[in-house]
Amino acid sequence: MSELKNLENQLKKKGYVIKRAINKSSLDFLQKKILELSLKSKPSLKKVYKRYKQTEIFFENIHKHVTKKELNNFRLKIIQGINKDEKFKKNYYEVSKYLLHNLVGNELAMQTKLNISIQIPNDDTSMLPMHSDIYAGESPFEVVIWIPLTNVASCSHSMFITDPKNNRLINKEVTTSKNRTILEIYNKHKKKFKFIKIDYGNVLLFTPVVMHGNVVNKTSISRISLNCRFKSLLSPYDVFSKTHRNIPHFYKPLTVKPLTKIGFNFINGVNENKFKINKKL
Repeated sequence: MSELKNLENQLKKKGYVIKRAINKSSLDFLQKKILELSLKSKPSLKKVYKRYKQTEIFFENIHKHVTKKELNNFRLKIIQGINKDEKFKKNYYEVSKYLLHNLVGNELAMQTKLNISIQIPNDDTSMLPMHSDIYAGESPFEVVIWIPLTNVASCSHSMFITDPKNNRLINKEVTTSKNRTILEIYNKHKKKFKFIKIDYGNVLLFTPVVMHGNVVNKTSISRISLNCRFKSLLSPYDVFSKTHRNIPHFYKPLTVKPLTKIGFNFINGVNENKFKINKKL
């Protein structure tokens, strides 16, 4: 069986694929940039980092040096930093390019705002209950590229996900149940969910159509991961309801073929007088 067919079968069966990052230099760029922004966000960490020497170990112990009270502001400063840096976005794409081109397409739209998750031990403020991104009006044609900056264990240290064969039943309960909470439904189906093991150096692609989320990190180490959504440029955006999760609000064109540019520029030219627009890709 070809590797591409194997990846396709994994995605259909599990709802996700894990692949070793082919562009290791781009992955290391991401990790180095998060380290740089962490030290800038809290300068006292510079001395701390020298004691750990290895970046992954420093990240795993970040909770010892950034308090729960400081955590949200610390995370927001890092988010601001990565979203101002076009090189960061370019390297994010380069890390995931192999999976995206083989499973999504080579004309892509990328989420305008990248995100970072910092799950420190016993912090219930960072918990993300079971959900499907479709509930927020996102596209069923998108994928999430999830990149860990530390090794991630298959337990509360990670995120959980169900597989497509269980998803329809759970989704029906979530959308039709009037008396049960999301947590109650999750607890009922807990055995149908899997906590993903993934080490630094690997990339996770998953469809957010399937139910996923996280719980309170009950381990003694922190988990830092990045996430960003991608989709085929020409596939539908806000399918079930009109939202802001489209171009140019939530997505931006990333890779566009010449003929697609010609087509869109023609449409914009035709519509310019009617809608008073003149936007070129």
